[in-house]
Amino acid sequence: MNRASPIRGTRRVVLFYCHFGINVLSELVLPLPQVGGNAEINVCLGPVAPEGRLLFESDVDVPMTCHKFGDDVILAWPNARFQVGATRVVVDTKHPEEAVLLLLHAVWSVVLAARGKEVLHGSAVERNGRAMAILGASGTGKSTACSRLLNRGWRLVADDLLAFDAVGKVLPGPPFIRTAADQAEGRADHLDAGGKFRRFPIVCPHPASLAAIIIQDELYRDGASLSGVAAVDAILTQIYGPTLTHPGQAHRRLELASELAESVPVYGVPPRSLTTEWLERLVGRM
Repeated sequence: MNRASPIRGTRRVVLFYCHFGINVLSELVLPLPQVGGNAEINVCLGPVAPEGRLLFESDVDVPMTCHKFGDDVILAWPNARFQVGATRVVVDTKHPEEAVLLLLHAVWSVVLAARGKEVLHGSAVERNGRAMAILGASGTGKSTACSRLLNRGWRLVADDLLAFDAVGKVLPGPPFIRTAADQAEGRADHLDAGGKFRRFPIVCPHPASLAAIIIQDELYRDGASLSGVAAVDAILTQIYGPTLTHPGQAHRRLELASELAESVPVYGVPPRSLTTEWLERLVGRM
């Protein structure tokens, strides 16, 4: 059910969405399913200053800083700043399209951390009740490999950020997958604010059970089955946003990696080496 109402004293409109299983009330228009019900998190517009204790600073690609300010985390990019808590995110921007892209993944990973959940950097697709997660750094081909599986009848679970429910199932993320322009099948005229093609495929609307985890890294020369400590270590390298922003995160990350390594087959492969045939044979053997 779609619902909208004006915020008192302004012309702003708020909408209810569902994002990684959480109901959100947002003053930003988001490319997410709209729902009814009570909101668990409020996304509002307002001033945000990059203040507090500096946790992280980067000049790679796009400059950003991360500060701890009381119980909140301040994330600042050139065109958008966010004050992030467990129940509220304040957004300060004059570039809403860029702010939305940052909010949906990078900022949301901190929201989830504030709520006691750790997340991975990867994409997941599902078919016949079985999901496959492909993890790896940006540019290793995870979204491209998943996009090819979508062309074969798979359904999208989540792209770029993977969050899990209490029993280890992958939670549905935004209903689109983003690929580099040179992988967009000639549709570069539909690039988003981040310079990538955004595709809206058929989605898996419910949490999906994992059948396999594939990790793309230069460490692996061939498809290698990983187990025990090697599997745990490999998953830990794929944490989304490794900066520790909240108490207990290191323990929760180790717990997540250990539980996944124990319950799901893990494989290491070279970047950009995955084919749809190999992936479907792998799932077919399980």
